[in-house]
Amino acid sequence: MVQQFADPYAFLRELVQNGMDAGARTIAVRVEALPDACATSVTDDGSGMRREDIEGPLLTLFSSSKEGDASKIGKYGVGFVSVFALQPEQVDVETWRDGQAFRLRLRGDTSYELEDAGRREGSGTRVTLLQRLNRKALVKHARRTQAALRRWCRHAQCEITLTIADHEGGSRTSVARIDAPLSIAAPVSVTAAEDEATFVVGPSAGAHHLDQPAAGGAAQPAAGGAADAAEHAQSFAGFYNRGLTLFETADEIFTGLSGVRFKVMSPRLQHTLSRDNVRRDDAFWEALARVRELVKGPLRRELAARLPEAAAAAATGEGAAAYAAMLEAALTPPTALDPDEIPFPLASAVEGDRTRAGLRALAPGREPLLVAARSDALTEAMARGGLPVVLCNHPATGTLLQRCFPAARIEEARAAYLLVREEPESAREGDAALLHVVAEALARARHGVARVSLCRVEGALRQRGAILLPGGIERGAPHRSCHAARDVVRRAARFRPGNALYLNVASDTVALARRRAAVDPVTAGNLLARALLVEAKGPLDPDDSDRLLDLRASPPPLPGGGGRAPRGLPR
Repeated sequence: MVQQFADPYAFLRELVQNGMDAGARTIAVRVEALPDACATSVTDDGSGMRREDIEGPLLTLFSSSKEGDASKIGKYGVGFVSVFALQPEQVDVETWRDGQAFRLRLRGDTSYELEDAGRREGSGTRVTLLQRLNRKALVKHARRTQAALRRWCRHAQCEITLTIADHEGGSRTSVARIDAPLSIAAPVSVTAAEDEATFVVGPSAGAHHLDQPAAGGAAQPAAGGAADAAEHAQSFAGFYNRGLTLFETADEIFTGLSGVRFKVMSPRLQHTLSRDNVRRDDAFWEALARVRELVKGPLRRELAARLPEAAAAAATGEGAAAYAAMLEAALTPPTALDPDEIPFPLASAVEGDRTRAGLRALAPGREPLLVAARSDALTEAMARGGLPVVLCNHPATGTLLQRCFPAARIEEARAAYLLVREEPESAREGDAALLHVVAEALARARHGVARVSLCRVEGALRQRGAILLPGGIERGAPHRSCHAARDVVRRAARFRPGNALYLNVASDTVALARRRAAVDPVTAGNLLARALLVEAKGPLDPDDSDRLLDLRASPPPLPGGGGRAPRGLPR
């Protein structure tokens, strides 16, 4: 009968179960090191036992005082024998109620002694196992005790603590809380309580993005060991009675529940005689059917309701991981949502909105979906023009965006758009001569523009020497404008009187010309004009080259009343 228990440490579950069946509110488990030995005790504040309870149901195999009581978990009368699974030297049972205490001493050869332990107030039971263990075995025993309690009792409906007192090893006494709320590791979950049963259901997709698994807004303590690994598998099912584990699996996938993690706690669920599985009866199959209903209806609705909030939080820089987790769940069956209903965070608010759904309509034909890792001046300028940029402030967001819209082209906003900001007039005063010569040179080459100024470029084309814009930036207006890089490149060679040319101060070519202009603005302006034409149109044709050479023979008057520049170019 001892060998029926697949896990020898399942005796802890049996003793906790007995305490709960006795009405215990708190259960204390203690592992204490003794000289060359170890004492493991389980103490509850339940109703205790009378002498007839000890001599009857406790000491008689297959005799259970709980038979026919639906409020009790144990039914078969074989649970207490599990205390011998670890082959202890001795098992002591102390129990008290109605002012009377009894002490039972059981030995491995099945002999026992029962004695009156005198008067004692209150009620409760303590079961203590004495084992001879060396130092190494003691450490292993303490670790397995904690793992077994977390596996079998972590959702128990009473307070359970584990104390490890290793006086012999010089370690400090540690106390850990075992019981935890019924929850799952999922980006979003629903909890349904009905007919004394509790269901917790959520998707596994996306949960790996979370630092601490969340379930309905609450983090679940680590279960440790195999139980923890199972709960974080692609699919997980757990069945419990009053919080004690009947069966947990990550290997058995139930129909329609792939990719779902769920737990069911119900007094109607019962364990098998071997204690290692749940009985596959009507109550079991009804519970599975209810889980499927929760996945198809309430869980998908909960995900759809919480996703906009998560997207809005991600747009502010908070909760990016939580949003990525929910987004993946919204793209993965069985909780997949319509892609056009999925909101995405924006790098900068468009018309006051920090999120936007229906992105497919924003990328018709070959238009790309634009993304950025953060909000900046470029995304702000794009937003003012009504152009949304998806905020990808989590490593998974961009990949999930592409998964949501597989046919769309996704581009970095800073690679597809640029912000042109004209330098203030005070910053251009020292370059007046250079700007004048460049304008004159282009005019003589029959590529005249309305004006030439200096600018800074953010985003695409940051190393380009000049940006040619239609109409330029209006004076008196904000000195900035946003443009698609492809449009700037397409009109780069269209030097027309109505356009304005902005020299990029970050360009190496412009920087070199500005330094040279301090000594010889004519030479600097002439060479810069040639370089800009080559950048825009390719190799100069002979006519353009000849017209630019005229500047050598007849330099233009320089601004500021300085008269004409020296004729010719220095050697």
